[in-house]
Amino acid sequence: MPPLHAGMDRRAWTRAFEEAYQGFCDAVERGSTWLDPYAAEHPSEFFAVISEAFFEDPAETKRRYPEAYEQLKLFYRQDPACT
Repeated sequence: MPPLHAGMDRRAWTRAFEEAYQGFCDAVERGSTWLDPYAAEHPSEFFAVISEAFFEDPAETKRRYPEAYEQLKLFYRQDPACT
């Protein structure tokens, strides 16, 4: 987990990313994934890959991983889906 900004809830972050990572790993096992399958190697890799997707395809990231998207929005202090 990266260092969070003051006011961010560690429990909300952990819950959002654990659920997103597990769902992603399940999708990789089924052979149907939108993100690079390498992200399933470790939660830190998932964070890196979903961070990239947050900026490159924010609407799809928000649609597929809404809770993680909300945490990334707080972490990066921006909402690229609104631009």
